[in-house]
Amino acid sequence: MRETLRVHMGWLHSWVGFLAGLLLACIFASGTLAVFDTEITQWMQPEVSLTQGASLTPTALQAAAQAIEAEEEKGLSAFLTLPSQRDPVLRVLHYDGYEFVGTALNSETGAVFPARETAGGQFFYNFHFSLRGGNQPGVQIVTFLGLCLLVAIGSGLVIHIKALWPDLILFRPFGARPRAWVDAHLIAGVLFLPFIAFMGYTGTAIHARVLLPAKPFFRSHTAAPHKKEKTAPKGRVLQAGPLPPPLAPLIAQARDILRSPDGNLILFTPDEVHIFKSDAFGPFLTRDHVDFSRKDGHLLRSVTQSPPAVATMQLVRGLHYARYAPLPLRWLYFLSGLAATALAASGLVVFLMKRRRSSGEQFFFRVAEALTMTTVVGFPAATLGVFWANRCLPTALSGRAMMEIDLFFIVWGLCAAHALLLSLTRHGASGWRQQLGVLAGAGCGLPVLDLASRSHAWGQGASVFMAADALAFLTGLIALCALLKLREPAA
Repeated sequence: MRETLRVHMGWLHSWVGFLAGLLLACIFASGTLAVFDTEITQWMQPEVSLTQGASLTPTALQAAAQAIEAEEEKGLSAFLTLPSQRDPVLRVLHYDGYEFVGTALNSETGAVFPARETAGGQFFYNFHFSLRGGNQPGVQIVTFLGLCLLVAIGSGLVIHIKALWPDLILFRPFGARPRAWVDAHLIAGVLFLPFIAFMGYTGTAIHARVLLPAKPFFRSHTAAPHKKEKTAPKGRVLQAGPLPPPLAPLIAQARDILRSPDGNLILFTPDEVHIFKSDAFGPFLTRDHVDFSRKDGHLLRSVTQSPPAVATMQLVRGLHYARYAPLPLRWLYFLSGLAATALAASGLVVFLMKRRRSSGEQFFFRVAEALTMTTVVGFPAATLGVFWANRCLPTALSGRAMMEIDLFFIVWGLCAAHALLLSLTRHGASGWRQQLGVLAGAGCGLPVLDLASRSHAWGQGASVFMAADALAFLTGLIALCALLKLREPAA
């Protein structure tokens, strides 16, 4: 009976893991990058100075208020993010249908930085939770894949629990390829199992209602959308209100009420100014806010408490998004996300290796190999393509943010076509080597491109540029090592 259960669980783990893993690996990878979405945006806008202090002046706020009014006259619902330790600039943003874009202002002088237009880290956040497909069907697909992840985790525990400890202590990275890949899969899955299961559960819980649409059991009477969802639908024309009153005293009063020292978010309606508590203040992603009259600035109301059920979901969201996390904890999220990505990618490779001898000549196996190649190598190559496009496209080019994203999908599509062509013509091994070569070149070459293209920004946020370049170079080295390993005869 127990052996029969393991057999059925093995089948479930293999097929659910493979079919869902083709996209889960990409979701894990983009979510890992989204941990540093703000820093990625900073890397992609080297014209924005990151060395200024986070002090905020009335002059800068007045300039931001005028920018808000100008956006509203265009029919856009604009909002304001205040400087913080993580992002020491004043930003006026609006939703373009996919990402939040806008201008960056000096927090002391109010001068607009001549920054290039870019999708920035927002693209990876958007891809992570919706595959850039919106609520219908993007979020639904991702949420369903979260359920598949939980099924794969449960079935994996059942089939491996008996020999788990021996397999862990006998990790053989330089053994025969199938054994080494299985060991890597087990190591990533076991050591980071709490993180992977927690993120899968919270991510599914956050958007569960898109799978089971019904009237919510609880709803905050002050419901304001999350930072990433806080604007009018695309195409909606908003009525422009009067120029907001001086914001400095309103911000000071709101911070005192909210007990939030910096990084607040400010939304504007034709009649009111809403100042929200910073997402970085704590693990509860609250929507606590203070409202003022837009006409004369007098206090209208403050909302700083939530019912227990709402507070529970705020905690779930806060722990998943990790916007409260200090830098060391964000790096831990990042490394854990890499492990989750490695878990999914190694699982795909193990699935193919176990079936190559018996099914290697079949059409469906070759399609599966092409899809795996597209996920494991093509997705990181397309991701690096976004960074290359950011540096290579003319900085003054109109619509360049969309071009960056278009190039991502073009590169990914070319990788898919290349993989499918070579796999169907029985040259899958050559496809792996060629795509790994492209990935190695793109990763190792990006730091050189970055250094050559931003000579004017040497003293601005050096740590951001160094970290991004180092990670790209490390990706290239890993691809190069894999390429050299593939050229060796199988053990």
